Amino acid sequence: MAKHMAEDKISKKETFMQSVITLIFSQLLIKVLGLVYNLYLTNREGFGDKGNGIVAASYQIYALLLTISSIGVPNAISKLVSERVALR
Repeated sequence: MAKHMAEDKISKKETFMQSVITLIFSQLLIKVLGLVYNLYLTNREGFGDKGNGIVAASYQIYALLLTISSIGVPNAISKLVSERVALR
């Protein structure tokens, strides 16, 4: 019984670490793709200052909405994890 529980904990840790690594790589990929896209837009012929201004303004709105929508997620995750730990 104890061996099974130890194996279960190890597999949960491995699954968690795999999830963390996947998230890290996906965030890096998103940042690189965003950089490439911004470089393409700023150097595109005919896009000009007006186009760059529109992109910058829309990005600021996007960043604000993203911040508002994800502000409570870390707190919710920590609460759920602490409840699970307390129950077991």
